[in-house]
Amino acid sequence: MLVAALAILLLVHFGQQSILPSTDWPQFPKILFDGRAAVEYTRVLAENYPDRVTGSPGAQRAADYLRSEFTRLGYHVTDDRFTMWLVGRQVEGDNVIAELPGREPESVAILAHYDGQTTSHQAAEDNASGVGVLLELARELRGGNRRGLLLVATDAEEWGMIGARHLAEYLKSHHTVAAISIDYLNQGRAPALGIDCMGQGGGYTPFWLREAVIAAGRTQGVTVIGPTRSWEFIERAVEVSAQDQGPLVRAGIPAVNISTLTKEYAASRARYHTTEDVFQNFDPESFRMLGATVMGAVATIDGSAGVPPASSTQPESANEAGPQSVPVYAKGMDYWQISSTAYLSGSIVRLIFILGILPVLLGGVFAGVNFALGRVLPAHGPPGPRPRPSRWVLLRPLVYLIPGGIALAALCALTAANILPRYELYPATPKDPFLYRLPLGVVAALAIALVAGYAILRFVRARIPRPPSFATTKQVLYLWLCVVVVVAFALNPFAMALYLGLFAYGARWLHPPRNPRSRIINAVTLTLGALPFLALVYSFGKEIFLGGRILWYMMLQTAYGVWSPWAAVTFLMAAALWIQFLRACVLGKFAARPAPGPSPGTDAKR
Repeated sequence: MLVAALAILLLVHFGQQSILPSTDWPQFPKILFDGRAAVEYTRVLAENYPDRVTGSPGAQRAADYLRSEFTRLGYHVTDDRFTMWLVGRQVEGDNVIAELPGREPESVAILAHYDGQTTSHQAAEDNASGVGVLLELARELRGGNRRGLLLVATDAEEWGMIGARHLAEYLKSHHTVAAISIDYLNQGRAPALGIDCMGQGGGYTPFWLREAVIAAGRTQGVTVIGPTRSWEFIERAVEVSAQDQGPLVRAGIPAVNISTLTKEYAASRARYHTTEDVFQNFDPESFRMLGATVMGAVATIDGSAGVPPASSTQPESANEAGPQSVPVYAKGMDYWQISSTAYLSGSIVRLIFILGILPVLLGGVFAGVNFALGRVLPAHGPPGPRPRPSRWVLLRPLVYLIPGGIALAALCALTAANILPRYELYPATPKDPFLYRLPLGVVAALAIALVAGYAILRFVRARIPRPPSFATTKQVLYLWLCVVVVVAFALNPFAMALYLGLFAYGARWLHPPRNPRSRIINAVTLTLGALPFLALVYSFGKEIFLGGRILWYMMLQTAYGVWSPWAAVTFLMAAALWIQFLRACVLGKFAARPAPGPSPGTDAKR
């Protein structure tokens, strides 16, 4: 373990590649973006076109208004329609695309979603404000672009960025080199802007695009705050985006989201997704800050010969982030920015994760060899001959998947039958009553599935030999834990390290539960192993106003397809192993019960 840790430190130190400072991007004079005009566009959309839920008459009226406004400004307008599930019925969404051709076939896209939530009315901050900026950008960006310009008012962002997901193929066909999404301008004066970079189910905004936005903001006297390296690590592990850049990044299109930050965070959260989100107290200066920064970023990207072509398949290998040589974005884990001036390439990151799990894998190999040879270390019990464990013992941990697997299958069946109302991808939006009123019929069906699964578990478990000792139990469980770690690494190395790293290492050092002290130490070790996951679940539940109901929300995410089947099975297996480690190492339930027989001394009496 020490050798692996030392190797990781050396890789981080010598594997860093520098990023050229953002001052190497082209410098533009201060841009005169009309914030007041953007605020007026916001007012018109919020007050005259409320209730813009996807598929509703209000959304259709808003789309008609956007089409007429883009046409009036001289753009060629295209409808990008799609169907989706929403609250148990299929509805039609409508992306409104405005296009200006450039002198080259490539294009730059700017997006803002115009749809609202069922719990809101005007949806002014989220996101009439972003569309207000988009419309003013349409007015001010009408001439002289080298690359084509696509301005898109997207639909169904609130339900999993469905509009942006459907838009991805259109952007690819227009050779889009970069996309900037605008989502959420807060009321009041913004102290700074923030960018969001997470892909939806994979990928991350390339740092050359982040640097382009940050540099454009600096040129306009605006502070743009990007993700820290620790936050980037967490986002890469979670892979559940909340803005329109997510599905575009997943599709291989360099994309980033930009929004304002606020000093009135509590008040903003109170208005979020409620009827209190109305047109009031918007500051034109905040709109100017964001609009000018986006214009500067578009000018930077449009004027830079170093921006990679949209058709490029070359892997990212350069270490510059300036206009003359911009790294080519590669889908997936291409790099990890570890500071404002350095990053680690994808190959180095993968090697670091492999070294990180190498001691765990060696422990699994060691456990497997010991099990195959019937060996038990002296530290796990007194020396002497021991019964050779049955090969069927290896299957015993899989039995604990039965209750969760049956419940998951029942949940998916209820969703497919539309008994549990279907959504296209993400469940209902935060603060929607759907997330707080658990349907009794569905809950009852899931409870029955769990009880039936537990009965089957007991039936099957009784017919599989129990391990003859604690050491054998630990060997078998650790062997399966290593399998889970390898599968998790293949799915998402960042998630593997965040959710399973402490668990895998902690499980290696669990001791036989000989006395209360060893049981307490084992309980603390297992709790620490689960802490990263529990902390993330708690913070996620707090962030989207669900509290303890976040577990129900995550179940819905699984039913609607946010998590892949492999990810769901991997999680169930990790949870089952954690429970079995708890039973063996804390409760002492591991060894086979002695077979009934004559009491001691019976033969002597005979």
